[in-house]
Amino acid sequence: MLIKDVIRNREPYSTKATATVQEAAEFMASRNVGAVCVVDDEGKLLGVFSERDVLKRIVVAGRDPRSVRVGEVTSNLRAVIRCDETPHQALERMEQIGTRHLPVVDGERWVGMLSMRDLLRVEVGEQGDELKLLHEYIQH
Repeated sequence: MLIKDVIRNREPYSTKATATVQEAAEFMASRNVGAVCVVDDEGKLLGVFSERDVLKRIVVAGRDPRSVRVGEVTSNLRAVIRCDETPHQALERMEQIGTRHLPVVDGERWVGMLSMRDLLRVEVGEQGDELKLLHEYIQH
C-alpha cells in the first residue's frame, strides 16, 4: 500500500495564509481535523497549521484569533510525504520530526494531508486481515 491509496477519494483540506486564526479554527472544527495545510493564493504549500499552533501561539500568548492571520503563526514546513511512499516511511518521518501530520505531495504539487489517525487505520486494517487469514487457516 502507498500513501496515494491511504488518501484516495479524500478532499484535501487547506486554508489560505491570509485567513484569520478564528476562520481556520472554525474550518478545522467543522471537519473534525487537527491540522490543515496552509497555501498561498496560487495554491503553493507554505506550511501546516495545527491545534498546537492555536494553543501555543494564540491562546497561551494571549492573542486575538479574530485579528491574527494564519500565515503569522503557521509552523514551518519541516517535511512532506510523497504519494509513492509507504505508510511505514510516513510513520518514520513523523517520528523523526515529532509531528502527527504530513502534507502529501505528488511531484511538486500539494495533494492532501496524512495524519497519524490515517496510519493507525491502515495498521489496524492490515492486522485485521492477518487475523482473518489465521482464523481461516486454523479452521481448515
